[in-house]
Amino acid sequence: MSLTAPVREFRKDLAAYIDQSEPVTVTRHGQTVGLFIPVRRDRKAEIAAYSEAARKASALLTQLNMTEDEAVAEFEALRRAEHEATGIR
Repeated sequence: MSLTAPVREFRKDLAAYIDQSEPVTVTRHGQTVGLFIPVRRDRKAEIAAYSEAARKASALLTQLNMTEDEAVAEFEALRRAEHEATGIR
């Protein structure tokens, strides 16, 4: 089963529609103009993946004997050099 919402209501309540599991038929003047199908994500798995990535990044910084600020400064210097070499601003 899907819900039906006029485009204005859909736009106004988009955050609520994103968090539900049912598809939404979007209408304008009673005519279907689109179908929104929310994608269910496994938020616990996403959080676990981000936590693992942060743990690995921290371990790498420790291994390299670098601080986060030093890593960011090195990244920005490399990006500036690449932009200067390619003419990108």
